[in-house]
Parts: sequence; structure tokens; C-alpha cells
Amino acid sequence: MRRAMRRGLALASMVVVVGLAVPAYAAPAQHFVEDVTGDTFECESTTYAVTSGSVKTIIHEGASSTGNLNFTGTVTPQRVVAEDTAGNEVDVRGAFWFGGTFNVQRETEQFWSTGKLQLVDETGTVDSVNVTFFIQVVDGEVTNIKDFDFGTCAEPQ
Repeated sequence: MRRAMRRGLALASMVVVVGLAVPAYAAPAQHFVEDVTGDTFECESTTYAVTSGSVKTIIHEGASSTGNLNFTGTVTPQRVVAEDTAGNEVDVRGAFWFGGTFNVQRETEQFWSTGKLQLVDETGTVDSVNVTFFIQVVDGEVTNIKDFDFGTCAEPQ
């Protein structure tokens, strides 16, 4: 899933740069589906291996008449099933969202990302990914950064 999110961020960055030459506000959203079988979740008490499923990535970008740019993306699991080391299956539900803005007049950038995934069995949520990130750049200097992780699992590699 992280692979899909990195791909989405790279695509969004390319789209924003290309958007300088093409009217981005007229571009449709981009849709991608990627198999995530084999990805793993490293959690506090166990490791889960994804045995089936995919993630769907949707990216949209835009530009204002003054040249400011923005992008947003969402990565959602599609029938993702994982198995812990004892052979217990869980469904993976939730989403990753990311977005950014670029103000060309003020030379500022902001980027946000949030990942909320629940690993669910027949009893309810057994583990989770719960991450939030924000960064702000002004004149090429990082002026604000926040990074929170409240889950029991790391983001999938």
C-alpha cells in the first residue's frame, strides 16, 4: 500500500509540474488499481501478510487562474485480506489520503497525508494503522512539520 501511495505522490507531483503547461483545472481524475498481495503489516504483537486484494488510487490535480497548484489523492483497499503468523485472517478497511498546495506568488507549499486502516476480524478491530503528517515550506525552508502515529501497526512497506 505504501508502494501505491508513493506512486500516487510521484504521479501527483508530475501532474502538478506538467499542469504548468496544460490547464490542470480541466483534467479528469486519474484512476489506478494495483495488486498488493505480498505486502506486510508490521504490528506490535504480530505481522500480517496480505494474501489477496488490491488498492485503488485516485489522483486529481488543479490550477488556479493565478498559477497556484493543488493535488489530492486517495488510496483505498479493495477486498484486501491479510493473515497473521498464527493463520488468522483479517480484512483491511480504511483509506490513505494525501494532498498538497503550491502558492507560486508567496512561494509556499503545504503537504498533508492521513492513513487510517483497520485490520478487522469477526470480533472487530484487532490492529490499526493511524498516521497523520503535515509539512509547510516557505521560500524553500521548512517552517512547520507534524508527524503523528497512533496505530498499533506501521504503514505497509
